[in-house]
Amino acid sequence: MGQAEQAPARKVLFVDGEAILREVYVEEARRVGLEPLVAAGAEEAWSLFEAEQPDVVVTDLDLPGEETGAELIGKIRSTPLGAVIPVVAVSPGKRAIRGATDAVIQHDVDDFLEKPVHGERLLWRINELIEGRPIGVTGDGIGVVSASERAVMLDRGTDFLQGTLESVDVATLFFSFFATSRSGKLCVMSGKEVIQVWFQRGWAVFAESNIVGMDFGDWLLARERVEPAALEAAREEWASANRSLGVMLIARGAISARTMFREMLANVEAVLGRLFEWADGNYYLEYQEARAEQDAPEAVSLQRSPARYVVEGIRTSYDRSRCEEILRTSQGRLEVAPSAHFILRELEDPYYFENVLAGLGEGATAPKLLDLHPFDRDDDALRAVTSLWVVGGILERLSERERQVSQRSVADVRADRIRKAVASVKEHPDARAARQARIRERLDRRKRRRAQRRQSGVASIMNALDRVSSEVAFENGCRLLAERRFDEAVGALEEAVRLSPATARYYSVLGQAYLGLEDAGPEELNRALQNLKKGAALDPQNGEPYHWLGMVLIRMGHAEEARITLRRSLELGSPHIDSTRTLLASLG
Repeated sequence: MGQAEQAPARKVLFVDGEAILREVYVEEARRVGLEPLVAAGAEEAWSLFEAEQPDVVVTDLDLPGEETGAELIGKIRSTPLGAVIPVVAVSPGKRAIRGATDAVIQHDVDDFLEKPVHGERLLWRINELIEGRPIGVTGDGIGVVSASERAVMLDRGTDFLQGTLESVDVATLFFSFFATSRSGKLCVMSGKEVIQVWFQRGWAVFAESNIVGMDFGDWLLARERVEPAALEAAREEWASANRSLGVMLIARGAISARTMFREMLANVEAVLGRLFEWADGNYYLEYQEARAEQDAPEAVSLQRSPARYVVEGIRTSYDRSRCEEILRTSQGRLEVAPSAHFILRELEDPYYFENVLAGLGEGATAPKLLDLHPFDRDDDALRAVTSLWVVGGILERLSERERQVSQRSVADVRADRIRKAVASVKEHPDARAARQARIRERLDRRKRRRAQRRQSGVASIMNALDRVSSEVAFENGCRLLAERRFDEAVGALEEAVRLSPATARYYSVLGQAYLGLEDAGPEELNRALQNLKKGAALDPQNGEPYHWLGMVLIRMGHAEEARITLRRSLELGSPHIDSTRTLLASLG
């Protein structure tokens, strides 16, 4: 037999404006067997992308030239290849991006790393995005060889799965999206209570629940962020509107945008915390290649990595029996994963976990571990090692012979249920294709509706923010006008008009400010005229703009037009009736 043909090296396109960093990327990539492609800017990178078809793209968001890294990512994602390959964004700390989830939502990347980037960590993440995070059973020197106990985690051919939480723990379900960098939705049900979590490229972007107190409206009410009457009115309107409840509350002035976003983040994190408490119930899991946030009601920038949510969820919500149930699926030696160092860096207290790993010892197996001090007495240590097993910090190593014997002798009901669930999906390809077509059609309809709703919601939020800002600018302009600081008043009122261009009174007062300028010449008078005409057109039944409009026309020498305008002001009524009559009398 001839020697097996060696697989071609993976191509990684590195895009960065700094020459020294491009050299470092090339050196590090070649060291681990990757084929580096480098570009200094977006235009060069796009040419390389089209010509070389790389397996991964790593780009700075701040690139020299006219096109930014964000724009380059958008072009890449619009292609069939770019829609599926991993894209990693790197950049110095940016206020607009508070973490990886922010970058995932804003730029549709798979991960975000702040500069200066640790070379080994970047290469590890690249390999993880290409191959998936190694979790479960590994063989001697040949990587992952079996996912029988964790098929839901590692089988990228599976798009849909459902079953009971007796067959697979909820932490495994949650982390499956990140382990394989998949988008989609996880729905968990316990009785009549439901929790749904949406993922984009492995990162959780939203969660909601019908649990009492977890509904967003009830959450705001319990935390005294909104009045009951305002919430009830918003809910009534929400039932027939294509906007989210939070946007409805902002539009009604019942809550500020800042408070809404802050409380939504806290609500989503509370829902995720409750998710890990459930040991019994049913689940429905669906992977999608499309961006998951397009199907989510909202998208929230969570501050913790998926691994950290899993670790915290297990440490706070799993008892000893749940941990033992997970670990007893293991048949081989438990070993610290080669990437454990990087995984621990994702956690809040890595040094504690380093001590836990040190306690494993040589040749530890799950049965031995459960009898080994401190794991036999310290539930915290047992929960810690269980969480590391779920996120891939600990792997199970079997020789090929041990693996075959183990597979023949495994009588674990939980693993058997998972295998049957996966097999049932794959046994009937025609039925599966038809079902997936129906699902895609339904999802497409839902995505279109929710995309329209989200677009309307974002516009409503921005409009609400603009209205608040315009009111502040208007009040400031009125104050400056009363203080006869006309130049400053004009600036403030122009800002109010820019932010809220459909408000009649803003134009009317801006016209008055132009009229009050000491050195008001033809240009200023013309601006006053145009603004007052706009105010009168927006509110034709208000006599006040006509009064000031008549005054401008008199100063411009248009007596007959001024007379008609002032009479219109008297017909409609205004606070300046006496002054209007005086002006009319002066015209004869």
